[in-house]
Amino acid sequence: MCIYIGIEDLAANALIELVERSEKREVLFRELDEYGAEVIKYLNDRQEQAVLVLSKERTNDFLYDYSDYFELFSRGMDEGIRLKEGVTVSTLWEKFRGYLSVSVMLAFMDNVSIRALGVSA
Repeated sequence: MCIYIGIEDLAANALIELVERSEKREVLFRELDEYGAEVIKYLNDRQEQAVLVLSKERTNDFLYDYSDYFELFSRGMDEGIRLKEGVTVSTLWEKFRGYLSVSVMLAFMDNVSIRALGVSA
C-alpha cells in the first residue's frame, strides 16, 4: 500500500511542529519541500512506500478549502503558508493528526524531518 501525503497534511504538520518548538506560525514553500522530502525518506527507510502529492492546483485548493486555518504570505521573493490568527495547535492536532497512522505521525515528528524546517529538534 502506498501512502499519499498532500499539501494539507504536510503544511498542517509542519506548522504544528513549528508552533510547538519555536512559536513560529509560518512556513516557506521551500522549507515545506525539504520537510516533505525528509518525511518521505523516513517512511521509505522503514519500508513504507510513500509519495508527496503536491502541485500548484492542489495548493490553491488547499488554501481555499482550509481558509479558516491558513493563508498565503510573501516575504520578498519567498512565499509560504501562515497559520491564521486565533488558530491553535490543539485545533490543528484535532483536524490534521487525529486520523494519521502512527508511522506517518512519527515521520512528521522525526527530528531529522523537523530540522528541515529550520528549527532545532
